[in-house]
Amino acid sequence: MVELGVEVVPYARRFRRDLLALVNGSATWLHVHLDWYGVEEWIAHAEVPIYLALQGERVVGAIASTPPQSGAAWLRLIALRAGSAADALGADIFAALWRALRLRLIALKCAELAALALHDWVGDLLAKYGFTHIEDIITLRRRSFEVPASPRPDLRVRHAQTHEASTAAAIDRAAFLPLWALDESSVRQAARSAASFTFAEQDGRALGYQISTLHGESVHLARLAVLPEAQGRGVGSALLSELLGSFVTRGVLAASVNTQASNLRSRRLYERYGFAHSGVGIPCWYMRLS
Repeated sequence: MVELGVEVVPYARRFRRDLLALVNGSATWLHVHLDWYGVEEWIAHAEVPIYLALQGERVVGAIASTPPQSGAAWLRLIALRAGSAADALGADIFAALWRALRLRLIALKCAELAALALHDWVGDLLAKYGFTHIEDIITLRRRSFEVPASPRPDLRVRHAQTHEASTAAAIDRAAFLPLWALDESSVRQAARSAASFTFAEQDGRALGYQISTLHGESVHLARLAVLPEAQGRGVGSALLSELLGSFVTRGVLAASVNTQASNLRSRRLYERYGFAHSGVGIPCWYMRLS
């Protein structure tokens, strides 16, 4: 695809060095939301839809999303080499990249696409192309010696291994709508970098899991999911009690978690454990593809 002096091509390994130079360039307007992956790890996955904008031999833009899962995907990377993401050149580069990615996602039967606007310019740009602000992701924090006792002493909370990512991913798919569910590769990647990865089990059956990471002197609850039929029965509380208790005994008193502002059930759970809204929010933008 060639227009406005910009050629859009699918990513190939021969562009690896140029793409990394763009991402790491001081003149690049960059949106990166790769969860537990680094950029080099992310672009190594053959199934990830990535498109580059070329001016001659120069890479001046890039866009990438997750591979669609159950018809849903996330916009993970935008990189624009221009004076401003909103100027004529930046807008032209993004327009060309977006057209290519959108067509590819539709061909892959993707029905919905979302993105977290980590910077104001990202939301401004997405709004121009039909995305709608649907939600905010908020951060909750706590700092305390006190940890409520588990309401479910009958449950076994045990440490999990990375190879059990498939079990956790199955719980995740059952617990969340496709847009918000993690695939197995993401769970496995999260487990590799986790400070804590546990299951809550009853009679040998996993009812829920959590994955947390450690950042300095604070633990971050990166994921907590419970099977729908077990929700509201203290499974999430059992996981939280074990998690927070284990870190408090190690002297880690601070904890954080992100959740959807509209997820009142999760917010009530965390508030019972002393978490409070930090005031930080990240807008989530959404589009139905056709």
